[in-house]
Amino acid sequence: MSEVSIKFLMGIKVASIEKEGPVGEVGKAIERLYQFLKGKNVKVTGAAMGLFHDDPKSFNPQKAKYEVCLPISGKFKEEGGVKSKELGKGAFACITHTGPIGKLADTYNTILKWIEDNGYRIAGSAREIYPERIGEVEGNLPEFLIEVQFPVRK
Repeated sequence: MSEVSIKFLMGIKVASIEKEGPVGEVGKAIERLYQFLKGKNVKVTGAAMGLFHDDPKSFNPQKAKYEVCLPISGKFKEEGGVKSKELGKGAFACITHTGPIGKLADTYNTILKWIEDNGYRIAGSAREIYPERIGEVEGNLPEFLIEVQFPVRK
């Protein structure tokens, strides 16, 4: 597991789908979003991400409120639950999880403790950045790579 750092991230235009249910369905939702954008000839400009809207201290992975997002350039007609939005800029506490997906909770515990210990407070939804097409991943890879980001304020 890597160390926590503060990064200033710029705003980004994304296509998104809001979901509620098991987080194990994130990959399927991202793949659906890829296919929707491909059909609209909209260019994907970066890695897929998940936005998790529940309180991280009482997170239930079977009943999560989340969005899957893909950074885009271009426009499309919103339909079928797919929306266009801007993710805001700001300071983010960031950590990279490397290892089995089953150990991701340990990474969350590390970053949440760091945020509290360093005088920050969470200022929005957690983000997970998936550098590979998570919808194409089968099973539980031994070395899964996910960047976890929390918007923070002092």
